[in-house]
Amino acid sequence: MAQTMLKGTWRLVHRDNRDNNLGEILEITHQAFGGVTGTPQSDPQKLPKVKKTTRTLYQDDKLVVMFKPSTTTTEAATSSAAANMVQIPVTIKNLRSGFVYESYLTEGDFTDKRAHANSQPWTAGTWYDCWSLTVGAQLAIRIGHNLQDVRVDSALNLQKDVTTS
Repeated sequence: MAQTMLKGTWRLVHRDNRDNNLGEILEITHQAFGGVTGTPQSDPQKLPKVKKTTRTLYQDDKLVVMFKPSTTTTEAATSSAAANMVQIPVTIKNLRSGFVYESYLTEGDFTDKRAHANSQPWTAGTWYDCWSLTVGAQLAIRIGHNLQDVRVDSALNLQKDVTTS
């Protein structure tokens, strides 16, 4: 079995608590991240940077990471988890206290909507929900950071590798 990096277009979407799309935040292709199969790019200086957005996600809103493959791929009949990389820079505000801080959302912060599965198809040209995050109580989130160091702050990284036959 071989490991394959899914190639295509990534999209960050803002949805309400009933999964209605409120707007697209960002769209970017896999080439921007420069990773290779099994080895996501880890140097933040080589990753694309995200400017702080004006769109704010509030309590119970969802941040959804979607993916549209450029080629059709099918996971192996006995697929095992390969590699996922999620690093999304965010600015978080506690609405009750007014405290604001910058952080990164990683794979552990999200619910996996399309986990690795035996014989699971990834059809070219079809959008798939990969990961979803529901904003917690009394929080407001914006994508991006205030840039203190333009070389590394606001570095965005998304990669999904799957096991194929």
